[in-house]
Amino acid sequence: MVVDQFYECLGARNWVFHDSLSLDRVEALLSETSDAASAEERLIDLYRDEEITQWWLSQIRKLDGMKHRWHQVERAREHYHAGQFDSCALHLIAVMDGFVNDFEPDVRKGLVSRDPEGMTVWDSIVGHHLGLTHVLKTFGKTFKKRIDHEVFDLFRHGIVHGSVVNFNNVVVATKAWNMLFAVADWSVATAKASKPVESKPSWGEVLSALERQKRYRQYKDDFQPSQIAAGDSGFDTDELVARTTQFLDAWQHGRWALVVPFMQPEGRGVSGRKAGAFQARELYQRYNLSSFQICTVSYTQASSAEVVADATVNGTKTRITFRMVLYTVDGFAGMPGEDGAEWRLAMSSPQQFFP
Repeated sequence: MVVDQFYECLGARNWVFHDSLSLDRVEALLSETSDAASAEERLIDLYRDEEITQWWLSQIRKLDGMKHRWHQVERAREHYHAGQFDSCALHLIAVMDGFVNDFEPDVRKGLVSRDPEGMTVWDSIVGHHLGLTHVLKTFGKTFKKRIDHEVFDLFRHGIVHGSVVNFNNVVVATKAWNMLFAVADWSVATAKASKPVESKPSWGEVLSALERQKRYRQYKDDFQPSQIAAGDSGFDTDELVARTTQFLDAWQHGRWALVVPFMQPEGRGVSGRKAGAFQARELYQRYNLSSFQICTVSYTQASSAEVVADATVNGTKTRITFRMVLYTVDGFAGMPGEDGAEWRLAMSSPQQFFP
């Protein structure tokens, strides 16, 4: 089994196989490497692929307690891709501690305060004996004195309390991402286990879902990449050009509540809108957009497109590039013309837009 092979190779190095990892990709990296160090390097490469991790993050963003800390997750991602690995790890430690603390309000225990054995989940891939509970023992290890040599594990206690001082490397930062996804899986499995068994979907619902899957597969098979540029016939009436213009106009005029619908799907309650507007302001207000001109929209793959625009930001003319994804109301990849499907930013943080 691929999961067992993964843990045989990487379990001792404190990596967790979480639900977002592709079995095919992991099987390939295990078969194409001869030792644990090489497999670890290949695994880290997966996390450094922004398109792959963007999809993983879209699956956990809507979790209650996670979406409220999404500005921290975005900041961690900015720092990770900028090579600021120590600050990335610190942001993610704070996110995990707070998320677990909020998960069970009656318990009110952060991640480091919990008994690792008490976080065992049986209906989840992270419940492997070398999975989350195993890694948490390293995560919570205490240090009585300063450690000056470089470490390659996520020692939460030593990092937060200043005992571990040399952890600014891609391995520690990536293990923080790895653990974030594992903790998210734990929360989902734990919540599922506490709920009564739901009734099975009706045949009509099953058939409807299967038909939708069939239509989406056909859409992907038939998709042909294309590009439309300023000055081309139909450019001004193109749906995504119009949608992108609305986003950039809201950014330019500081209408943060209007920026929220272009960010990734999440709850739309009143508190959600207010929190979203605050998050949008935090992300965008330091980038003063005073003018913009959309140059091209490239439909590069199904449900996804790349937008290139000339802009003036903080008084400097520059070129910005960002990806848009067509999302359904449930947060999955959508199809053109599908009810409720909207184009949204693949990455909400504007720092990723600049060369």
